[in-house]
Amino acid sequence: MAEQLSTRLSAKEGRSFAYTVGLAFAVFGVIAWWRGHSDSWKVFGTLSSLLLVAGTVIPRQLGPVQRAWMGLAHAISKVTTPIFMGVVYFLVITPIGLVMRLFGRQPMRHAERNGGFWSAPPSGGRSDMERQF
Repeated sequence: MAEQLSTRLSAKEGRSFAYTVGLAFAVFGVIAWWRGHSDSWKVFGTLSSLLLVAGTVIPRQLGPVQRAWMGLAHAISKVTTPIFMGVVYFLVITPIGLVMRLFGRQPMRHAERNGGFWSAPPSGGRSDMERQF
């Protein structure tokens, strides 16, 4: 990981983690219940309840749970990020480039002026170069 997670959580950090993830599990539980998945909503509801109670009662002891959760998130991101970026490249960037070439626009190619590619300074005098900033 880019940064190391601290081994101890403050009470505020522990509550924030527990309430956020517990609420997310509660939302997933409600969705599973609404869709009729009897086993799934019980699992999500149990996890949600445990996290919400732990966040209220023992928020400082949730450090290992948070580290495990963030490790799982990091592992998942190693797989999903390249897939997402590949989809964006091939479904957004590449078609835009092809359409630009189809219409003859090439933004990286500049027209040559006066035997070179440099632009002339606005006034052309040396006195403008003394106080540039």
